[in-house]
Amino acid sequence: MYNDPRQIKWAKEKLNKVSPSFCMAKWMHSTIHIHLGRTHSCYLNPTHAIPLEEIKEDVSALHNTKQKMKERQMMLEGERPEGCSACWDIEDLPGEHFSERHYRGQDCWTQPFYDKVTDQNWDTPINPTYLEVSFSGTCNFKCSYCSPSYSSTWQKEVEEFGGYTLSSGWSHHDPKGLEDRGEMPLKDKDNPYVEAFWNWWPKLKKDLMFFRITGGEPLLSPDTFKVLKKIKEQPLTKLELSINSNLGVPQELFEKFRTNIKELIESKSIKRFMLHTSIDTYGPQAEYIRNGLNFPEFKENVEKYLESIPQGSLSFMSTFNALSLPNYLEFLNWVLELRKRYQKDGRDIYLDIPHLKHPRFMALQMLPKAYRHYMGDIIYFMQENLEPKFGIKESELLKMKRIFSWMEEVDQWDDRKKLTLEEERNDFRLFFREHDRRRGTSIETIFPEYSTLINP
Repeated sequence: MYNDPRQIKWAKEKLNKVSPSFCMAKWMHSTIHIHLGRTHSCYLNPTHAIPLEEIKEDVSALHNTKQKMKERQMMLEGERPEGCSACWDIEDLPGEHFSERHYRGQDCWTQPFYDKVTDQNWDTPINPTYLEVSFSGTCNFKCSYCSPSYSSTWQKEVEEFGGYTLSSGWSHHDPKGLEDRGEMPLKDKDNPYVEAFWNWWPKLKKDLMFFRITGGEPLLSPDTFKVLKKIKEQPLTKLELSINSNLGVPQELFEKFRTNIKELIESKSIKRFMLHTSIDTYGPQAEYIRNGLNFPEFKENVEKYLESIPQGSLSFMSTFNALSLPNYLEFLNWVLELRKRYQKDGRDIYLDIPHLKHPRFMALQMLPKAYRHYMGDIIYFMQENLEPKFGIKESELLKMKRIFSWMEEVDQWDDRKKLTLEEERNDFRLFFREHDRRRGTSIETIFPEYSTLINP
């Protein structure tokens, strides 16, 4: 069964037989930020630039960059690519913990391809079986842990006010710095990576098992609806299609989306559809983290989707961060309620819980010990509600436990490293005071539980 601990352990052993740093995601998974001209394999990696000269030679270099191929070579030889530190952090913790490397190694889009990957040279181009694409950075939200690279409203804010000055004097999201690093969105009309993608599409689509459109806000991008039109014209009956959405777009766009997806499913033009939506806690605290969110409208749209598209699955992407803690039990209760009402054979409601690592001032490790009781309550609740069909899944509990272990890792840091925690807490205060000034919000009102952190 998917995400069964025994299956994850099997994957760990199989991966480690190749090498202790081997990860199938480096070959079979790709996220391509077309609006930036950047890529990475596994969302926990930092992105890197896709050189234009490489896609002129081979459009599959949107995924098969020379940098990625070099990292494949390292993995086959047992070396650890620096960008994969999120997994090494988990794997180096005392005891046995499963990292994303292990979770990805047991997925259906990697399991059949171990031999295909290991039997060929590391520099052989390969089409991914799981592809995520962001066509545009257009977005109507300004999530606190996001950036101008992925949100046009964030971009507009920093162009007006500049970056956020933190304790080291560093300007967080400084527009010039982003521009210098190639992390500012390209203009949609002049973007050569869009043309390269559509030139790759005829060959790419034959190997795809999963295709996920991300953003920005995908429902605000015309290319999203171009994909749906192409699949309607030439069905991909083995494809599992996914679209990310913040579910905060104008209602007419949301209705257009629902109509298109319903037609694709009913005509059997795709194998399966899943909607991915992000939410990090519950109620007004969720609205604060995800600036632009109307939580009652979000809940209503989730239920509209589940009711009108009975075969469509749903995945909550819950980026677990320092502000997630106080109301997370309310969120979990809502997830369980939705599972009881809407989950059935062939349609699932998933909960993905990656832990936020950057920006560091919003990561759980930054919090003083006094806040750890929330994690204890969350883990206790998950243990009490373990039930494979409608309750908490064991894999979800395992992920939360590993997050807690990572959070507690700071106790083992030496005094010099612990000094960075004070800087991160000060950055937390500096960032959210400026956040409130620019956006007319109040962290002290919405998060009274953090009063001693905000005003030490």
